[in-house]
Amino acid sequence: MRLIPIPEEKYEEYRLNMMFDCFKWDPQFLDHNTVAKYALVITAEEYQELARLTESLDRETRAAEDFLNEHLELSGPLYLTRKLKKEVPMLKNYEADKHVRLMRYDFHPTVDGKWAISEVNSDVPGGFAEGSLMPQAAIHILGADKYGYKNFGNTLIDALVKKMPAGGRIAMVHCTCYSDDRQVMQFLGEQLEKKGFSVLYMAADHLKFEDTKAYSLLDGNEGPVDAIVRFTPLEWLVDMKTKHWKGYFDTTTTSCNHPIAIFAQSKRFPFVWDVLEKNGVDMSTWRELLPDTIDVKDVKGNEGYIYKPVYGRVGENISIKESCTEEEYKTIMKEVKWFPKKYIAQKRFASKPLEGLNGQKYHVCLGSYSVDTRHAGFYARISDTPRIDSSAADIPVLIEDVKGEFAGIDRCENGMISRNVSGSEIAESRITGKEIYRSWAPYGKKWVDWVRPVPFIEIHTKKKGYSVSPIFIPDHICVKACDEKTAILVDLPGEHSVEMGLALAEKGYRPIPVYNGIEEQEGARATTDNQSIDTVLFYGAKELEKIQIPDDAPPAFLMDTNRLQRYKMDDSIFDNSWDLYPQDIPSAKYFLAQGIDKILIIGNQVSRDLKKILYDFQKKGLQIYLSDGYNTPHKIKIYKEWL
Repeated sequence: MRLIPIPEEKYEEYRLNMMFDCFKWDPQFLDHNTVAKYALVITAEEYQELARLTESLDRETRAAEDFLNEHLELSGPLYLTRKLKKEVPMLKNYEADKHVRLMRYDFHPTVDGKWAISEVNSDVPGGFAEGSLMPQAAIHILGADKYGYKNFGNTLIDALVKKMPAGGRIAMVHCTCYSDDRQVMQFLGEQLEKKGFSVLYMAADHLKFEDTKAYSLLDGNEGPVDAIVRFTPLEWLVDMKTKHWKGYFDTTTTSCNHPIAIFAQSKRFPFVWDVLEKNGVDMSTWRELLPDTIDVKDVKGNEGYIYKPVYGRVGENISIKESCTEEEYKTIMKEVKWFPKKYIAQKRFASKPLEGLNGQKYHVCLGSYSVDTRHAGFYARISDTPRIDSSAADIPVLIEDVKGEFAGIDRCENGMISRNVSGSEIAESRITGKEIYRSWAPYGKKWVDWVRPVPFIEIHTKKKGYSVSPIFIPDHICVKACDEKTAILVDLPGEHSVEMGLALAEKGYRPIPVYNGIEEQEGARATTDNQSIDTVLFYGAKELEKIQIPDDAPPAFLMDTNRLQRYKMDDSIFDNSWDLYPQDIPSAKYFLAQGIDKILIIGNQVSRDLKKILYDFQKKGLQIYLSDGYNTPHKIKIYKEWL
């Protein structure tokens, strides 16, 4: 196993292809670029071993699920939530052959030359597009004659197609407010549409169940569905206020993943191994690969254990001290003390880092997929710390195949998968979304890594033209209290925020669009109309290119006040509202390191999602100002009671 660098002169185009051709819509997390500048190469022997171990783990996990489903009284040590306990008896109707069972086992190389697994992502594992298209993009650059790869997406699609009626309707269930979730669903959805299926993008509350069958409630798309692809965690699902989802636990509608996944998703899964083995269920591969896992109360002193949340995901709240800030570590330890049943203690293993350029070390998490008991591909991440969390960089996994021994490994024979549209599909211009994105995010310029690609991808793939509409650029904005030490957060409705961004560009600021609202399901009513933003970004690119923005210009982050509109009382409406999260912009630490000590909000008030972000900024030493854009900014204080 080794790291191969993406040639520096090709990395810009590679990262751009990740966003626009490979559904990588989250290329930045806080201060971290999440598109690795390397490919991970494993040997043929490593591939074979990982595939063997994955299938062995899968057989054991599925046998354990079947046994626990028949003996629910033995599942107590899993510490299922109160609401989950109410639903798991419905699993008695589970028939494995009707559903697609997907899991991902997270492997780590250790210093003793072995493999360890940190967990199984049994419920809703991610990384679909990254595990399928990133290797193809890397091979296109590095050479198709040297490497093979396992296309996870093809394997999963084939499994779904086998269990659905031809041309059926598929519900792609996800949190519609999260573009990160939509990128996973749209990757699969577009492949399924090519095979003749009808795809409905929806939230969990857009489904109801009658006589164990699933039906869509989505406005304009009502009626039965033939399959469910779910990307909403089960512990979130049962916490929803709506009860439409009830019936999902015993549905006969083909599902990926079926709720049977909850047994192994609990990090307390090892606590039932003894009783499983007493009843003839083999767990030997799990015991070989998973570090010793015990109850929090059984840890005595510092014995080399770390703490993990029972239902933790993406590396959140894992107490690897050198990977945490001091504040985060203290918070985790308090939670462990106060809520010990919500955590487990796991013996820490010594991860073996790989060496990159200039001797830099990277820790690896190599996720290995199984689909219906067969190994299906890889999704990998690397980090400069042992904890692999949301700040880790996604990296393609290539299999060294100089001799061409693996006929079953997919190859990049036709170059990159392209989602480019012809110029005629966009009114008045042949310009693509990639080019529009580059106008707003010119490569190598300061702050542009934070430009979110989501609206530009919509421009890139849009099948309809844009109507010409005038752009009103304000010419009397007031930023008198601002200087090169001020970053601006523009929080205005729709296209007005883009227009304000162009005005600030004329004042010497670098406008950074961070719009993150996805397009609604076709035919459905939506909470937020993003068309006006897309239009002004499209035509505004021409205006932006006329402006000479200094290389050291301070940033102006652009967002839509309408992002917070929600109509939860109407489950038929497609909710594409969105929040600005701390990870969507630089950290306070990063701002201060760049000489930024003031944050100016241009808007009528401080929006709900900004309060927590600004409160943290304020604690870290940043001053907060507010202005409508036309009057002199005034300093404000964010109070804890507002959060």
